[in-house]
Amino acid sequence: MSVNDMKNIDLSLLSLDFTALSQLISQRQISATELLTQHQRAAAKLNPALNAFITINTSENSEGTNQAGALHGLALGVKDNIDVCHLPTTAGLEIRRHFLPDNDAFVIRQLKQAGSAVVGKLNMHEGALGASNHNAHFGHCYNPHKQGYTPGGSSGGSGAAVAACIVPIALGTDTMGSVRIPASYCGVFGLKPSRGAVSNRGSVPCGKVLDSIGPLARSVRDLQLIYPYMVAYDAASISSERLFFTPNAPKKPVLLVPNDLQVFNVDASIMSDFNANLIAWQDLGCEIRYFQLADFDPTKARRAGLLLCEADMRIEYATEWQDKRELFSDYLSALLSFIDTKSALDLTKAHDVVTLAKLQARSWLEQGDYLLLPTTLQRAFSMQEAIPANQADFTSIANFAGLPALSMPMLSSAKLPAGMQLVGKIGSDFELLDLAAKWQQLTAYNYAVSSAISFLYK
Repeated sequence: MSVNDMKNIDLSLLSLDFTALSQLISQRQISATELLTQHQRAAAKLNPALNAFITINTSENSEGTNQAGALHGLALGVKDNIDVCHLPTTAGLEIRRHFLPDNDAFVIRQLKQAGSAVVGKLNMHEGALGASNHNAHFGHCYNPHKQGYTPGGSSGGSGAAVAACIVPIALGTDTMGSVRIPASYCGVFGLKPSRGAVSNRGSVPCGKVLDSIGPLARSVRDLQLIYPYMVAYDAASISSERLFFTPNAPKKPVLLVPNDLQVFNVDASIMSDFNANLIAWQDLGCEIRYFQLADFDPTKARRAGLLLCEADMRIEYATEWQDKRELFSDYLSALLSFIDTKSALDLTKAHDVVTLAKLQARSWLEQGDYLLLPTTLQRAFSMQEAIPANQADFTSIANFAGLPALSMPMLSSAKLPAGMQLVGKIGSDFELLDLAAKWQQLTAYNYAVSSAISFLYK
């Protein structure tokens, strides 16, 4: 099979999750090499429309070497701020266009050892500092469900590639919601791990304390399959922690649900879908217990988190900012210049606001097992529209508090998808996946390829 031959792409095959694809490989109905070629062809065919990839790995010898590994045959998409040896790591920045790492990121090495291969490096918002995936240097990435619409960000390419069935699983990074926002807008599952569960070594920082590498997939069972190979203590990473994980959710968990969503200008269709989706959780045996989200000011906290990210990025790119400022877009230049108007006292206050979010989340979770709330306050919007400032209002608290959070598609008849998220205590990552898997089994939810995506393959 030639990678460049874009005929004979089998969407019925590519739309299967990796768990099903792995079974086909085990039954010798398809080889890992043939499957990888299908993914590479899909990437090449759809990229002109979606621009999900900054770099497509066209090597015909790029399949994973561990043929006995649990992830043998997995064609992985990787956000372009995570190092993959011999593929550029741009972080969506012009100043890094030609950066070629000599080593894999720690998490990539873990996944390759388990048998996975990398299809390519995925588009992202410039520097990971944004949630729409506009990118002045490498082109905007688009939502496969509606051309011209945002896939979310900053891991927009990851959400788009998974939703479009180019790859079954992709990695993103989540600083204030950058895995979960694309998962919501693209209608897939996205996990933000507990802080320190997955090593960040070999990734380009946006907010050093807030960043987490997390996976996106079209099924919970795929996340359950890949996540154990991502979690590992890395002594060489300052962010890595030895965490104790509990494997299963309680039989009758208490879900804490906001009773004041209207205060936050949540889109009416999001509120309607969210309230309707509570029934399935109750059918699963969950107790719904209400709390006031307005006890916390997400807008103030989001602004504080953004300021800390801007400070981290100014330090990370100090030399380039000094010598090559013209290579930063007007958008990013404005953000990184804002820090010049702030004092050390302002940064300390911002840090205090973020720290208080951890105490607030702890207080909430003393009342129940998990938070359940919409992932985003709106659905995907046109890339030509003004960007809502509140996209990360419901996602950022998990980053501030270091908590695991899982975005999952809401059951809905709306044309564009939207997500709801479970947020748990530190170390409850596998509990969230267990509960979501039970939800998927109860509801018989199965990712449906939209007509817009099918059209891309014609």
